[in-house]
Amino acid sequence: MNPTRRDWMRGVGAGAVGLALLSCGDNERAAPATTAIYEPTSDALLVSLWSRAAKAAHAIVELGGAIVMTQEIALDAAGFGVVDLVGLAPATTYAVTVTTSEGLRLGPHRAVTAPRDDDPRAVRLIVSADLDPIPEFENGLVAEIAAAEPDVFVSIGDFPYTDDGPVVATTVDEYRDRHLALRGAASVRPLFEAAAISAIYDDHEFRNNWDASFVVAEPARYAAAMQVWDEYFPLRNTTGEIRYRSWRWGANVEAFMLDCRRFRSADADPDGPGKTMLGATQQAWFLAAIARSTATFKLVFSSVPLDFGVGNDFWSSFATERDAIFAALVGIPGVVFFSGDQHWFAAHRHAHGIREFQVGPIARGLGTPEGTAPGVLFRSVQYNAAILDATADALTITGLAADGTHFYTETLTAAELTPTIG
Repeated sequence: MNPTRRDWMRGVGAGAVGLALLSCGDNERAAPATTAIYEPTSDALLVSLWSRAAKAAHAIVELGGAIVMTQEIALDAAGFGVVDLVGLAPATTYAVTVTTSEGLRLGPHRAVTAPRDDDPRAVRLIVSADLDPIPEFENGLVAEIAAAEPDVFVSIGDFPYTDDGPVVATTVDEYRDRHLALRGAASVRPLFEAAAISAIYDDHEFRNNWDASFVVAEPARYAAAMQVWDEYFPLRNTTGEIRYRSWRWGANVEAFMLDCRRFRSADADPDGPGKTMLGATQQAWFLAAIARSTATFKLVFSSVPLDFGVGNDFWSSFATERDAIFAALVGIPGVVFFSGDQHWFAAHRHAHGIREFQVGPIARGLGTPEGTAPGVLFRSVQYNAAILDATADALTITGLAADGTHFYTETLTAAELTPTIG
C-alpha cells in the first residue's frame, strides 16, 4: 500500500535543511527551514529563506573557500526573507550558505552567475518539469541533474503539485505546506543545492487545468496560490502579476519564459482570433523581445506543448494564436521551444520548421502518447530532463534519463533553428 501524503510528510528526513516536525494539534505539518537561489544575473543572485524559528539569518558567499560577501536576510512575520546579492563577478561559480539564529547551516548551494552579454563561452542549462516528491515517484533523476552541473536549472511547471493527495491546498497555509514538502524532501534537496533556479508555474501549483476564468471564479484560492508561489519563487523588477520575462545567459543564449496560464482563455472556447493563451500584452512583449534579441539562440519556455499532446490543455486548442506567433517568428535565427506537461520526452517539428523539445516528468506518473504525426520526430516515455549546451556554433539538446543515460542527442545550428516561409 502506498503511504498517504501525510504519512510521507511525517517521515521526511532532516538532512541539510534542519527539518523538524511541529505538532499543531490535528494539523501536523512538516516545518523545515528552507532556502534556495533564484534568478541569477551577471552580478547578482536572489537568495530566499523560510524558517519558522529563526529571528535572524545571513547569506554567506564563498569563492575558492574564501568568504567574499555576507548579507543579512531580513525575515517577515511569517518567516520569509529574500536578499539580492549584488556586486558579484560574472560567469563565476560561488558557494552560498545560509545561517540562522537558531544554529542551522543551510547549504552550501552551488550558484553560477551569468556571463556578460558579449561573452561567447559555452554555457549549460537544464530544463524539466513535473515534480511530486512522494515515494512512489522516487527515481535517480534529481541526482543526475545535480551531477551534470548546470549553470542554471529551468523548471517549467507543476513544481510542486498542490491539488492532489488527502489534503488539496486551498489556503495560504496549505499551499505553503506543499511547497515546504517539496523543498524539505531529501530526494529533492540536491536539485536546489546544485544550481540557481528560474521557474514558471503550470496548472497544479493552483488547480488542474486552470485559466483566467478560474481567477474570477475562485479568487481567494487563486490569491493564496499566487501569494505562496511568489514567496517561494521570488522575482526582481516585476509588478502585479507579470511573471513572464526574459534573461540573457552570455552571447549565445537568451531565454524567454512564457506564462501560459494567467491570461489564457478557456480551453473549451471555440478557436479563433479572440482566443488566447498569452493575452495581448504578453504576446506583444514576447514577439518584440525575441525579434530584437542578439543572442545566437533564443530558448522559449512554454509550460504546455505546441502540439501532439493528449487532451485539449495545450497550444493545439489555441491554434489561431499559435500559428500567428509561428508566422511572426519567420526569419528570426536560433529559435527553439521547450515545453512540459505531458510527462514524456519528445522532439517535434512544426510549421516553418520550428523545433520543440518536450521534457519531464522529473518525478510524477508517466504519460501515454496517442498516435503519431509527421511532426513527431522522437518520443521516449521515461523520467527525463533536457541538457542544453550552447556554444557560438551550435545548440546540443541531450535527453537525460534517471540512470544517467543520454538517451537522445541532437545538435542544431542557429541557421537550422531559423523559421522559414513554407
